[in-house]
Amino acid sequence: MEVSVKGKAKRRHLNAEDCDGLGQRAVLTRPHTFNQRMGNRDPNRGLYPRTPTKRPKFAPATGSPSGRQKGINEFFSVARVLSSSPHKSSLPSTSKEEPRAAEEEEDEDDDISLLAVPLAPQLRVTEEEEIDDSLLAAVMMPEPEAGEEEEIDDASLLAVEMMPQSKVKEEQQVDYLEGMTAEMFGNDDEFDQCDIDNEEEEVEALPDAHFGLLGSRSGLLKPQGCMDDLPEEVLREVLCLLPAQDLYLNVRLVCHRWRNIVQDSTFVPFKKQYYRYMMRERHTEMEICSILRNSGITGPAPSEHSIRKLVVLMAQHKVGERLRPDEVLERVKKHRLFPQAEASIRLRISDVQKHFNLGITGPNPYAAMAVILILSEGVGDVQALVSLLTGCMSHSAITEYLCHMAMMLLALERNKVTVSNRLHYNIYYVLHLMENGPFPVSSPQSRRPQIHLTQEQQQILSHNIQDDHVVKIIAFAGTGKTTTLVKYAEQRPDLRFLYVAFNNSVASEARRRFPRNVDCKTVHSLAYNDVGKRYKFRDKLTFNMKAFAISSVLPKGRGGFTKAKVVMTTLNAFMASTDETITIRHVPNSRVTKNNFRKDIDHDEKLLVVRDAQRIWKKMKDLNEKSKDAYYMTHDGYLKLWQLQDPKPCLSGAYNALFIDEAQDCTPAIMDVLLSQSCGKILVGDPHQQIYTFRGAVNALNVVEHTHIYYLTQSFRFGAEIAYVGATILKVCKGVQKILVGGNQKGGVCDNAADRVVEAVGAGACQSRGKTAILSRCNFGVFSEAVRLTDANPSCRLHFIGDIKNIGLDRIMDVWHLLQQTGQQLQEGERRPHYIRDPLIRSFASRRSENPFFAFKKYVEQTEDNELQAKVTIVEKYRKRIPELVARLKACSENDLCNADFIVGTVHKSKGLEFDTVMVTDDFVKVPCSKHNLRHSPEFSFAKIPDDEWNLLYVAVTRAKTTLIITKNIRRIITMAGEYFFRSEMPSSLLKSDQPLPCSIANCPNCITPGSAFIMCRQQMRCTDGLSQGGPLCEKCVWTRVGPIAFLMTEDVLSMAEIPQRLDLPVHHAFFLELFF
Repeated sequence: MEVSVKGKAKRRHLNAEDCDGLGQRAVLTRPHTFNQRMGNRDPNRGLYPRTPTKRPKFAPATGSPSGRQKGINEFFSVARVLSSSPHKSSLPSTSKEEPRAAEEEEDEDDDISLLAVPLAPQLRVTEEEEIDDSLLAAVMMPEPEAGEEEEIDDASLLAVEMMPQSKVKEEQQVDYLEGMTAEMFGNDDEFDQCDIDNEEEEVEALPDAHFGLLGSRSGLLKPQGCMDDLPEEVLREVLCLLPAQDLYLNVRLVCHRWRNIVQDSTFVPFKKQYYRYMMRERHTEMEICSILRNSGITGPAPSEHSIRKLVVLMAQHKVGERLRPDEVLERVKKHRLFPQAEASIRLRISDVQKHFNLGITGPNPYAAMAVILILSEGVGDVQALVSLLTGCMSHSAITEYLCHMAMMLLALERNKVTVSNRLHYNIYYVLHLMENGPFPVSSPQSRRPQIHLTQEQQQILSHNIQDDHVVKIIAFAGTGKTTTLVKYAEQRPDLRFLYVAFNNSVASEARRRFPRNVDCKTVHSLAYNDVGKRYKFRDKLTFNMKAFAISSVLPKGRGGFTKAKVVMTTLNAFMASTDETITIRHVPNSRVTKNNFRKDIDHDEKLLVVRDAQRIWKKMKDLNEKSKDAYYMTHDGYLKLWQLQDPKPCLSGAYNALFIDEAQDCTPAIMDVLLSQSCGKILVGDPHQQIYTFRGAVNALNVVEHTHIYYLTQSFRFGAEIAYVGATILKVCKGVQKILVGGNQKGGVCDNAADRVVEAVGAGACQSRGKTAILSRCNFGVFSEAVRLTDANPSCRLHFIGDIKNIGLDRIMDVWHLLQQTGQQLQEGERRPHYIRDPLIRSFASRRSENPFFAFKKYVEQTEDNELQAKVTIVEKYRKRIPELVARLKACSENDLCNADFIVGTVHKSKGLEFDTVMVTDDFVKVPCSKHNLRHSPEFSFAKIPDDEWNLLYVAVTRAKTTLIITKNIRRIITMAGEYFFRSEMPSSLLKSDQPLPCSIANCPNCITPGSAFIMCRQQMRCTDGLSQGGPLCEKCVWTRVGPIAFLMTEDVLSMAEIPQRLDLPVHHAFFLELFF
């Protein structure tokens, strides 16, 4: 007999008494159960993993009832079993075939004691041979009595040798103890102890969230498994969950096996093709164009049938797995848009039913899914379809279909087929969320709760910065760029970082959020410590230059406010540049004349301007020159001196890397200092939030060369509806190809919540304080909105973003006092009016002029001072009401945002902030009409308008978190992308009688065609500047706006009556001057 003790076999001889006692033991008369609580019928069987030294073997399930999996012995006969585990069943085999000669097999098992079965004589081993798997001879269990249910643990079944029934009696007469002596065995205590140890083994719980791949115990430093151990099918299922970008850029570089999977033409073909088409790979673009032509979607065929042909193409979609079309159709029928899809396919796309019905009753499910995606109003419709398909299709099959459809819709856009960009955006959005997280990440240096990072952020965190690296992070609004930098620093506590902010408020917030290995400073504070403090000690610092002060120091004959403005602009351009001296390249090319006309500046005049600017700059640098206000040093001035130092300021000695935030607003002078450091540089910013070019800022994210570039396109701030508005503004107005997406947050644009907000604004009282912000382009809009709110409710509490002082109420009062001046000249020697505080405005009141206000207004126009221009406009509009309005706004001001009924401010001041609800005012740049009427305004072009104007609009709409209220002007911008906010309805829900349903478009003579598959309706939207009307549209009006989708409704579209041309286009006199008022 052999007893297994810690994996070694020890022999002992048994006498007759020992054998009798051994036969009485329970361990030999019934199978040893490893864990009685986890039997075959336990619903949680297999949930908690074991960690044996090798995989356990299981006996065949013989005599299993119908419907259960058959044992292998029912397919292949078994001659004998060479060795067996004590945990295996002793049930006899049911095989009826003759025994065959068994092959010898060495079998290792775990350290649990094993029972041996009878061995053939030729397989006997010698006494001296040491066996790793100790075996115990056992007798066969009797068959269970009828009606008695035998409990067999599948983790501990007893395997036995299979023998013909005729030899059972003969085998029972064999003396298996013959030749054994007492010396072959040890103490019985050892055997008993081994039996006790194996009686109940503790089941190890689920290790962790990584399923034990990184070690199931805290003491294990190496993984217990490896991805290479996975079968090919499992590995493919894992890899198909990754984004296509990762498959191409990372996965295929791991090993030959992974590369072969990625390059396999049957492995997620549409996902890979869609990614290549998005990246504009030449071969893929040609391939897709060929598919469009061969399918009749583009080419010589009329474009009105493009959508129909697309549905026919999607009906032929090849699914890479075995599916039941009828089961897929049953799922699709539950979608709210299925009635429209079914009617459209049945009435308008008969080719699908004739050639691609898949042998089922009802429409082709893949064609129905295509129509549903075409008619989807938002991301929610696509997510609902995905949720339905999850019950009958795998994740990869759903992804493949969506990628196929998204690729074809994008191809329609690129081939100039009239279709809304919303259709592709909806599918792209859902695919992005399915593949890119966000994922939970813990904070190693603090006990704060886990945060969620997207796959894009994970890529940045995995980048190890080096001294020669220049990394760009292009981060859209609300995508968590600061959070990414915080996590980056937390994961590298051994490195020192310098975070460079654009203003002091951002730097203060960063000090609160960043770990201790990060120093947070403004670039001006760095320059101040080296240079600026010297001018501070001499009391020679001023905030900025003024044209009025420069005019006083210009030589005779070259004075005047217009020329002073040119000199001031030249100095500002020089201080923002990297140049060492002032040259004609810093002089503007044109200026405003006294008659408010713009005149080009010739070369000779530029030389004179350079000479004047050089003289003023020399006196500004002189610490002792304080005779004139024009000679005082500005903050940008000492920053320029800091940049001109030789050698350059050294920051890399104390830091391993620099975080340069809001890089799009940095001047070349700032970038020259920061990029000269011999440490790693990480530039972060959003080029579409560059709104300070008037200060000389350049988009460093476009100018600076980089070694690595990353994108953050998924916003944590808002959901799909708000994200779509922001993405469309960038696409239409600036031609941006990257797509902004949001999360799964609930939210809407001009929805039911917007109706309640508009009503609250009209009443001047809000039920939810600190939630609603009203954003304007300039201070004139802020003042007007504040007046409107307080007129409706004098006790309304208003929070002014950045403080009420930013509106300049005191300067507004000074301008109003200046307006009250009579035409009488002030007597010489008379004191200046004491009620005008601003020295510039007071200087006009003291002049010998018949109309001081007119002179001041002329100065504002010639110097192009936008800030003063807004105040002049306010005074001219409200005139006598100014004192009362200024006093009222001061009284209604609320410093605590949470206690304010409404929040008002400019976009410049709201940058970096977010609010639950945002209402955008109508003082931004204007678009004359919708897309279908744009042919009547050939002079309009998006390219003619400065990017800063579109950036302001983009920043405004992306401040909202849940509710966005846009203007009709923004709606016109969105129509340029083909989106008119239509929804489809079944005719039965709109036709209440036999009378034809008229079109809701003004002056349209058509009615909805009887028998249409569905009806398209305009959604009624509550905008900032009024209610946008809704109602049904005839097929002709649908065709002029959204193109070939109209042919899903009816056949007879082009023959319908034309709409009389009557355009009420907005007036655009002084178009560009209105940009600043």
